[in-house]
Amino acid sequence: MALYQGRALKARTPSPRAPVGRLGRILRMLVAIATVTGIMHLPWEGLRKRFLVLTDIRVEGLCYLDAGRAGEIAGIRRGQDLLALDCERVRQTLLLHPRIESARVTRMWPRGVRLRLVERTPVMLVRHGLPWEVDSSGVLLAPLADGVVADVPLLAGVSFEGLPGGTRLRVPPVLRGLAWVRALSESDIQLSGQVSEVDVADDLTTGLLLMEGTRVLTPAWPPEKRTLSALRVVLADLKRRGTIAREVDLRFRNQVIVRPAEPHETPAARVAMDVTGGEAEPLRQKTQDRRN
Repeated sequence: MALYQGRALKARTPSPRAPVGRLGRILRMLVAIATVTGIMHLPWEGLRKRFLVLTDIRVEGLCYLDAGRAGEIAGIRRGQDLLALDCERVRQTLLLHPRIESARVTRMWPRGVRLRLVERTPVMLVRHGLPWEVDSSGVLLAPLADGVVADVPLLAGVSFEGLPGGTRLRVPPVLRGLAWVRALSESDIQLSGQVSEVDVADDLTTGLLLMEGTRVLTPAWPPEKRTLSALRVVLADLKRRGTIAREVDLRFRNQVIVRPAEPHETPAARVAMDVTGGEAEPLRQKTQDRRN
């Protein structure tokens, strides 16, 4: 019977190593010293300025600002030393600008930096000589360009001239106006796009001026959603009929009073609304003749 002579049965013997003597250790030490010395004498400053410089500034999340303006606000520019860039300091600089709500700054090796920004979104205008913008938390925003503002309702009846951009307006008229903007923007109401002014000059009544010129008289603070649904139904019905109302009054419980705009339609049209539950719907409409 033949015996197996494969590798598995062969004994493994370690390969002999040359003994490391004193001369070998000295040679290794000299090589290490020469390597360190060579590294120390490399032109690191020149290499750093040549390869680790900022050439790519990437800005994400912009809506109103442009990338160039965001870079100016951050205080960074192409050609800067990327290693010397203090990302936290750049972030804090960005947050000092009124239009920036939050920011994140990171390096993109070997030559870039990324700015992730969240801008404040204007929801209302206020008088500041010329109109200025206000975001949903009441922060005052100067226009990005003269005469250029967002297409949002104007808060009438108050003025904030002299206040700098970035001021947080926490006064009752502004809080009241913001409450109306939120209420009219609800997904099942969606009337904010029809409103050009929110007048808070009267402490007891808020006046909403619609785009087509109709004035809506309401309680000072937004009523319950069913009342706003009633307003939405009436406005949609007026539009369907091709009728422009001079005034719509919501100050009476369960009723919407419509006053036509044309002089020959001076009688008031009173529409009682079912706002006791569910979607508001017109129940009846009466026109009463006024005689002198």
